[in-house]
Order: sequence, then C-alpha cells, then structure tokens
Amino acid sequence: MTTTADATSTHDPELPSDLPEFVVATTRYPRAAIMPEVRRLSKVSNWRSAATIAWQWVLIFAAGTLAVQTGHWAAYLLAFLVIGSRQQALGILVHDATHYSLFTNRTVNDIAGDLFVGFPVNISTTLYRSTHFPHHRLTNTPDDPDYEYQVTDPDWQWPKTRWEAVKVLLKSMFVINIRSAVKVANRWAPGMNLFTPITPAYPLRARVLFVAVTIGIYAVLIYTGLIWQALLLWMVPALTVVNLTNRMRAMAEHVVVPGTHELNTTRTVIPNLLERWFICPLGINYHIEHHVFPSVPFYNVPKLHKLLMQDPWYRASAHLNRGYFNLRHGFLRELLTTEAEHQALLSGRADKAESPRPASTRARVATTLPPPDATSAR
Repeated sequence: MTTTADATSTHDPELPSDLPEFVVATTRYPRAAIMPEVRRLSKVSNWRSAATIAWQWVLIFAAGTLAVQTGHWAAYLLAFLVIGSRQQALGILVHDATHYSLFTNRTVNDIAGDLFVGFPVNISTTLYRSTHFPHHRLTNTPDDPDYEYQVTDPDWQWPKTRWEAVKVLLKSMFVINIRSAVKVANRWAPGMNLFTPITPAYPLRARVLFVAVTIGIYAVLIYTGLIWQALLLWMVPALTVVNLTNRMRAMAEHVVVPGTHELNTTRTVIPNLLERWFICPLGINYHIEHHVFPSVPFYNVPKLHKLLMQDPWYRASAHLNRGYFNLRHGFLRELLTTEAEHQALLSGRADKAESPRPASTRARVATTLPPPDATSAR
C-alpha cells in the first residue's frame, strides 16, 4: 500500500505552529511548476522500505556468520567493512524515519524506525527528529542545532591544509576523536537519555521498547555464547568505519558552502561506487534535493535529482561535486587550502570569535532564484 506523504506534515511541536518549513533568509528555488511530480515522488512505499531494511540485516548477519564460523582474521576484517557500511545505511534509514518516509502509518514508522534501524546504531528516531526538523528550518544559522558543534569543534572548522585534513580523518579512523563524537551522538542516544524527563521528543513508549529490546538481545547473545563476538563485530566497525564515513558524509552536507541561496546552502555529491557503498548509501548524497523537497523518500531521491537537473536554473545554481575524495573536482578539494591561505583564514576566525555572535533570522524570503550564472555552475 502506498500513500502520498504530506510535505508540510514534518512539523516540530517545539517550534511555533506558524513557522514555515524554510525560514533561513535565503533565496528559494521556485517550486510551483514541479510540485505535481514531487507529490508523485513523495509516495511512501511500505514494501520497499521493509525490503531495504531486511536487506541490510541479511548482509550484516551473513558477514557476521562468516567471521564467526571461520574464525579467520580476514573474514573478520571483511565483516568489519560490510557491517560498517550497513550501519551507515541503517543511519540513513533513521533519517527517512525521522521524515515519516519509511512507513505510511506514523506509529509503525516510529516503532520500526527505532526497533530495526535506530536503536541498533544508538539513535532514537524521535530524539533525532527533535533536532533535525529545526535543522531544516534554520539551516546554517546560529539557531541550527547542528551549528553549535560545527563552530566549537576545531575538527569541524574548514578549510584546512592537506596535512590537517589527513589528521582529522585519521582521528576518526582510529577513534582519537571519541570524546567529541560521543558528545554529538549523545543528543540522540536512547540509553543516555533514558532517565531524562518524558517529552514528545522521547516518549515513554520508545523508552520501554529500548529497554525491552536491549535486555532481549543481550539475553540471547549470552545464552548462545556469542556475546563477545557480537560486540566485537558491532562495535569495531561502528567506532572506526562509520566514524570515518559518517564524518565525510556530514561534512559534505553543510561545510564550506556559499549559503547565498537555497541551492548552495548544502551540496549534492555524485559518488563513485565505493563512496556510494560506504559513505552515502540510499541516496543521502543528493542533499540539495532533500533539503528542497524533504518529503521524497530515499528510493525516489535519485529520480528527483534527474528531474531537477532538467531545469537550467537548477543546473547552473546547485552546488554539485563529483565524488568525495576526488582532489580535482570532488568535495574534499573544496575543503583544502594552501598553508598561506590557511593561516589567513585562522586569523580571520580569531577576529570573528571576538565579535558578538550573529543573530539568526526567521524571516521567510519569497523571492526566487535569479537567472543562472554560468560562473556558478560546477
């Protein structure tokens, strides 16, 4: 069964009811002509979501079984890579559950989002929603919930020199950044928020489900004698593979973008196959498309991208990159500077840090994008 998702239904109860979907002071992409097709692409398919979730777990269990049965180090290494990539995919599915894009029934959406994709990767769907909707409405402003850690953590302050970029990525790969990573993750961690006051952002139902599932899983693992193998196979990729790939994904979405209009407040990355498998599974690389039309589920976002690319204005104005690690045209190239440029940038940041924090805006801008400028195309 399918139904059309309501693009205006992703309302955050913590924000005023009259707050528009996009409130950053930025020129908006004109939507009227394309809305009939967007509504078609916004149809949520229960069976596709269920099949996608099931496939991630098939791959996880297959890789884990191979490692445990053989006991060979190479099988464990392969399992770390496969499981890490599928943990990243589960995180992307949490994102879709946050937008009510997994299942047509909202209660089923949230329970399935927690049980099968969120809790396994230490995320509560509703807790993530409580910060993610404001992120959409207040993107890249001081009121954006993602803004605080990006401006206070030096590892999120870009551009950097090549050596400094390598150090940041190595810190993620070898878990040296564990303190800052945990600080960010704890905002949405079901266990860490278990005894906080009960709110719509983390209802009693979700807490009871988390406790019951956690006890059940540990009981089964202890009974079968697989507790240590399971912890090894789950925690090592989460702390290494996902720690690195998720940093790359998150940086690509909103770091070092012009922010002069709606189509360059984030970026879309066209990945190669390895990048798609590890960094941006399930269409999360089409991030401009997602911010413009967040009602479109993951399996239709590539179609949305193709549709939007037929528009000359979109092609010329959208911030597009070819690949994540492509040092010529890729996203990472935009994050790198020479040493001289970097020192000048650091000096400018120091001056900015001493100035008052800029006030955010909640004014909705009704203007549309200007005609395409050939120099803005990437």
